[in-house]
Amino acid sequence: SMIAGTSIGALVGGCYLAGKLDELEEFARSLTKRRIFGLLDLNLRGSGLFGGMKLDARLREHMAGIRFEDLSKPFVCVTSEIRTGHEIWLSGGSLITAMRASYALPGVFEPVTCNGRVLVDGALVNPVPVSVCRAYEQPLVVAVNLHYDLFGRAAVIKHSAGELVVEKDAPRPGLVDTGHQYQTRLGITGVMVEAFNIIQDRISRARLAGDPPDMSLQPKLSHIGLTEFHRADEAIRIGYQVTVAQIGELARLQTVLA
Repeated sequence: SMIAGTSIGALVGGCYLAGKLDELEEFARSLTKRRIFGLLDLNLRGSGLFGGMKLDARLREHMAGIRFEDLSKPFVCVTSEIRTGHEIWLSGGSLITAMRASYALPGVFEPVTCNGRVLVDGALVNPVPVSVCRAYEQPLVVAVNLHYDLFGRAAVIKHSAGELVVEKDAPRPGLVDTGHQYQTRLGITGVMVEAFNIIQDRISRARLAGDPPDMSLQPKLSHIGLTEFHRADEAIRIGYQVTVAQIGELARLQTVLA
């Protein structure tokens, strides 16, 4: 009866309600590493590494002019206001603008300015927006949690600090000694993405514990990186399998509500 989405959830939910999910799936399955690179418009002077306008242009090919008011059911995109930390719910106006704001990963994609507010990825405040559906008085809420097996349960590890290893002293360029085991240097983008993953994981666990859904779909995607869009085929297959396995429970919950 409604959809609330954050980040990639906002993109998928918006395309679904606009009747454009098939086009999104076809585009996702067509991505290769080379095609992804061609879609990224590098911007070293802006507020993010990539402007996002090439991706925006692809969205406009299929969804130009579509507004929330045109959708078949209520839809909410969750974003974060970068200057205040407020959680912003977008439920009216331009669908493309709202979706772009919801997936504007800080430091990677430029923020979206909307009605005087500077908006970034909603996963900073509400990665799995069960609370939005509850606020709309939905009796049954099904959540899709993409972070379920990302890090496992948060651990506290007592550890000793070894000698500082400067990267220029590493045995090979780009490798860092981590206790006689060498790992590849992450780079700036890698560090930002991994930090963002940790934030999403911890916030998701805290918010879902306080406001749990009636059912959770939890595809195990930890082996697929946040920027590995060329693996869409694999991710879609995993999501499909997890959903089909829960069809019986979903039907049971619907019967209880009826």
